[in-house]
Amino acid sequence: MPREYKRASSSRTYRDYSTEKLDSALKLIRAKKKTQRNAAKHFKIPRITLKYKLKGEHRLPFGGNKALIDEAENAIVQCCIAMSDYVFPLDTYDLRCIVKSYLDKSGCTELRFKQNMPGIEWTRSFLKRNKNISLRFSSNISKTKVSLSSETINEFFNHISKELDSIPPSNIWNYDETNLTDDPGTKKVLCKSGCIYPHRILNISKVSTSLMYCGNALGELLPPYVVYKAEHLWSTWTEGGPSGTRYNRSKSGWFDSVIFDDWFFQLALPTLKRQEGKKVLLGEIYHHI
Repeated sequence: MPREYKRASSSRTYRDYSTEKLDSALKLIRAKKKTQRNAAKHFKIPRITLKYKLKGEHRLPFGGNKALIDEAENAIVQCCIAMSDYVFPLDTYDLRCIVKSYLDKSGCTELRFKQNMPGIEWTRSFLKRNKNISLRFSSNISKTKVSLSSETINEFFNHISKELDSIPPSNIWNYDETNLTDDPGTKKVLCKSGCIYPHRILNISKVSTSLMYCGNALGELLPPYVVYKAEHLWSTWTEGGPSGTRYNRSKSGWFDSVIFDDWFFQLALPTLKRQEGKKVLLGEIYHHI
């Protein structure tokens, strides 16, 4: 079956009119402002169609039957929306597996599917019929971030606002480690229509080149710290970087406690010692200490 069905010129015409035109024609006929013949000619709708609609006959849609009944499709749509809300969204393959499982457990055999497994074209038609779900690229978040509650976040900000109250912006430093290449990638998942940023929980192993950045509330930055995934650090890897950049290497390409200590004592601490008054160094990666 083609993706976009195109009717042959010699075949019978089906519904070459819009729903609005049909409703307008029926409204004029019921109001006795037009006869069936005149309405059919004016709106270019077959007269027999108007007759059937007025009598309430032939209400079934034209074309082939759907593989699933309406109740089953609606239940699957709600399942897709619920899984997206729970931050475990389904992709199109998951959707096809659910349909196959439903047909198998129902004892039904859909001859248009291979072993009851829907194809890609059926998935496209399913999404076209159900406008309240759509495909979006998801972003990956960890279980730790999902487990945070609003009470925990509010408690954190209430506490830190008191701690930072008497500290000048130049003495408030924040560091963060980031990775350049180890991204498992995004994929399209099923979610409720209108959802702009769907997430999915995915724990990943970080094994690539890392960078440590640190800056204060005035926008001043320390030199970056680069960690390569390697057994040895080659001199050519330390060329062309920003002034003052420090380089290191680890088996995983990520910071460990030894490398973190080197960053702290070689880059962070000398700057902090030159400042007067109380200082604060904030960081997200708690397992470095």
